[in-house]
Amino acid sequence: MKLDCTFETFVPCFFSEKRYYMCSIRSSSITKPNTIIQTINGDHDDGSSDKDVEAINFEGTTVKYFPQGLNKIFPNLKAVEILNCGLKSITQRDLMGLENIQMLCCDDNKITSLPNNLFQNMNKLIKISFNSNDLQFMSSEVLRPILKNGLKSVDFSGNRSIDAAYWESDNLAQFMDMIDEKCQQPINENCNGIGNIASDGFKELWTTGRFSDITIVTDTEKFKAHKVVLAMQSSVFASIFEDKMKDRPSDVIQVKSINSDVVKIFLKFLYTGEIETGNSNLLQLFTLAAKFKVENLMTIVEEMITDDLNDDNAIDVFEFACRFNCDSMKMSAFKAIQSMFDEPLKDELMNEPEAVRELVEAKRKFNSILNKHKKLKLSP
Repeated sequence: MKLDCTFETFVPCFFSEKRYYMCSIRSSSITKPNTIIQTINGDHDDGSSDKDVEAINFEGTTVKYFPQGLNKIFPNLKAVEILNCGLKSITQRDLMGLENIQMLCCDDNKITSLPNNLFQNMNKLIKISFNSNDLQFMSSEVLRPILKNGLKSVDFSGNRSIDAAYWESDNLAQFMDMIDEKCQQPINENCNGIGNIASDGFKELWTTGRFSDITIVTDTEKFKAHKVVLAMQSSVFASIFEDKMKDRPSDVIQVKSINSDVVKIFLKFLYTGEIETGNSNLLQLFTLAAKFKVENLMTIVEEMITDDLNDDNAIDVFEFACRFNCDSMKMSAFKAIQSMFDEPLKDELMNEPEAVRELVEAKRKFNSILNKHKKLKLSP
């Protein structure tokens, strides 16, 4: 996706004395999960470039899901703001690549839940704000990874279950106790690992289909499912069901262009925590897990993909990882590709999948010609 912006020196929404060189976006339409922002166009101030941008601001536009790839465009970001954009959810994977930001502000949106691992690896984050959302599922555990940073402010004012904020001079322990008192545990609290999500009751529902209230329709098959199970495992499913209740009731979800066997594997995992798939289906399964933001499944499948890397599939996996902004998978695939060459490829090519494919195809062609030549020399 390409966006237009204006660049300006500005003070972010947080109480801050520092002025940041900011990218401001007032027109966007991010309506699908895992949307990657490829370019942001605007006229820089004289002498400035993308490397000088320290803050990005989306305000009063459409950002239903957290945009991906911001760190690729602006590598020195310190503040991210998404204000009054209809943002529905935010996860730890959304923040990958943004580990060096100091401020995160997502005010006036529609977020209902913050997962416990949201701020994992956020080693510099000191100011966060989720003012005027719809927060009701959250625990104090969400703050623990960033306590060591010297937390300065946390604003959860104006939410469904909690209306409170913390400032540096306040009692942090009391504030964290208030979070646990006012809010319910995150909806995915009991589904972070395979063993936890697989209750006997869910397995029986999957096997029998009893009491199903939603049908997942693929190009060739239909699967009976249960909204409560799907919503517990996926914030995207939860948002879909909430929207359908507001607009018009529906008991069907279309999942097109995905192999029916993959959809079955995906749904079975949501109910049982079990995964059985051949290597040929892994990329499609990751695509489906990413679409519905089932992070534990994404992690498992990513490991399976990287374990199966070889000279034949490395370039396909590399392009796939670039498309989904999955840095760890991309790095593994790039290393596999580098092993195909006598001299290592330059690291700059990590963000140039088209160029890397050209090099790989040229190398394969060269090897093919070389092998033919060797056979000719060996023949009597």
